[in-house]
Amino acid sequence: MATYKFLNTGLQSIPVANVFIDTYMPKANATFVKVYLYGLRQCFTNNNEMNNNQIARTLNILESDVVNAWNYWESVGAVNLIRHESNTSSEFDVQFVDLTAAPVPKIKKTNFLTTKPNYSPQEIAIYMDQNEDIRYMYKFYEEKSGKTLSSTDINILYSFYDWLRLPVEVIIMLLEYCFSINKKNMRYIEKIAIDWVDKGIDNIEKAEQHLKKLEQKNSACFQVKKSLGLTDRILSDTESKYIDTWIGEKDYNIDLIKLAYDVTVLNTGKLAFPYLNSILSSWNERGIKTVEAAKTDMNQHKQNNKGKYNNKPSATKTPKISNNKFVNFKQKKYDFEEIERLALQKRLNNKNESGSQ
Repeated sequence: MATYKFLNTGLQSIPVANVFIDTYMPKANATFVKVYLYGLRQCFTNNNEMNNNQIARTLNILESDVVNAWNYWESVGAVNLIRHESNTSSEFDVQFVDLTAAPVPKIKKTNFLTTKPNYSPQEIAIYMDQNEDIRYMYKFYEEKSGKTLSSTDINILYSFYDWLRLPVEVIIMLLEYCFSINKKNMRYIEKIAIDWVDKGIDNIEKAEQHLKKLEQKNSACFQVKKSLGLTDRILSDTESKYIDTWIGEKDYNIDLIKLAYDVTVLNTGKLAFPYLNSILSSWNERGIKTVEAAKTDMNQHKQNNKGKYNNKPSATKTPKISNNKFVNFKQKKYDFEEIERLALQKRLNNKNESGSQ
């Protein structure tokens, strides 16, 4: 457990600089502000050495909040943490920076995630005992998943609330989504949770909007697979990437994808994703967004090709036949009456020869 020694740098009061209130405080997590102000106060007491647990209990916050707070304030230049590692614990000297003398920083509001904490069973037991929502969160997972949480799973699930700072209601929605796609592994769920935090999905309204978009995307993906005749097998990673691009990034009309598929099969005799994608990309580059516009474009293309290649072959020269070694072959003209006369004469001669014998 980390122990902090707050260094009095000679200040004889507890000044809170205007720049802290105007610039630092609005961008910071409210709990981090509590830790900063409490630590600043400790600089002017005789008992100025405290550990995470003491600070957390005094401020009625989590121990991990204390760790995250000091890491945050160090990252924005409000304090200097002087580390002293020992065999049994970590010790820090917390030196507050004189913000009135320091250059005013440009601080971006962000989700400040440090290394995920590792919670002891005793620590989590305390949190569960104090928070009914936490107990419900664990109960919900076990009932919906049909499995008992391991110690690792308990740690990860609690980190969604403490480390990622997601409300329990949002965590429940996250779990429901993962169960709906048959994903019960906690490591997988953790990746989704981190992705939500990166996207700023941290309340019920944002979670509902995100899940609605996912549902629309999944429905569109199924419609595309159905149009391509792929509902009876799992897509490869490359195929999935193509479809995700069409319906997600590019937002192609499903009927337009179906038309491109028909053209692909007509020209190649099979479903060829690169070929299909090239058709869609070509239409997109030329602003073709509907089936009607695509058909008009194809008809115009045929007309242009017809006018360009509709020249009659020369009377003295037969056009070259592709994939044939007989080039410019001139057919010989035969007199079939003369052939028949010669054949009759040959039969008569053979008959006469036989009679004379």
